[in-house]
Amino acid sequence: MPNQLEEWYLQIPICTRIYLTATVGLTLAEQMELVTQYDLFYTYNYAFTRKQYWRVVTTFLFLGRLSLDWMLSVYFIERHWRDLEEGSYLTRPADFAWMLILMCAVLLAVSPYVGTLFLGHMLVTALTYVWSRHYSYTFINIMGLFNISASYFPWCMIGFSLLVENRWPVPELAAIGVGHLFWFFGEEWPRRAESGGAHVLRAPKFLRKLMSQEDAPAPAAADSRHDDLDDLSEDDGFGAAAAEHSDGGGGGEEEDEEEPETYGGPFNPADTGDDSSLHQWAAYARELDD
Repeated sequence: MPNQLEEWYLQIPICTRIYLTATVGLTLAEQMELVTQYDLFYTYNYAFTRKQYWRVVTTFLFLGRLSLDWMLSVYFIERHWRDLEEGSYLTRPADFAWMLILMCAVLLAVSPYVGTLFLGHMLVTALTYVWSRHYSYTFINIMGLFNISASYFPWCMIGFSLLVENRWPVPELAAIGVGHLFWFFGEEWPRRAESGGAHVLRAPKFLRKLMSQEDAPAPAAADSRHDDLDDLSEDDGFGAAAAEHSDGGGGGEEEDEEEPETYGGPFNPADTGDDSSLHQWAAYARELDD
């Protein structure tokens, strides 16, 4: 029977679990001096010119030595990445994995311009930004002092880096830019009319098949939607009701026009259209006054 720790571990979604396992394992290996930080960083020269291709992966897995900062990064991964996999990407695990792969590729491309050799913190920041856009309605308590919306959380992290480390957080700003790029094209762009419903960050077919992701149904064409509406109108009279509403009820029986409300006296000017009735009505009014 699995214990609580094993049960918690097995409940973590697949992508988050693989990344957490690799990160913790690599950190412990570095602590035990099985590997050194010199073997893990990434530069184009070391990775491709010297054919040390593992650096393309290890640069994202090494988050530093065991420390408070390392534990906070692991906590963000377990919480934010897990929220995304179990929430917004619950039925799209392949899309989440594909987003991670493409995000790592973009971070590798920008790494020479931000002056960092380890890209794990940038990946965590980028995914944290994506999480903050998906869960912008939630609030986070900062050190028990105040609450902020999740949409401001990445910027709060940058503020702490600026205060504590006394440096311009260029890598974090670049990571937020990358995160916004993937959030926009992954979630916002397909909802816009000019996109035509195209999902530019959709995982390739082999990855969807590998991770058992069902293909989303294609949006119905305009003609087919009208056909469905016609069928519905034939079944339950919806079309007749809609047509009657559109032409002001002309399709139904004509309702009798209401007669104008008239005074009930013996000489009502609405009964006749001649001028003599008006004089009779005036005389009758004078008799009432007397």
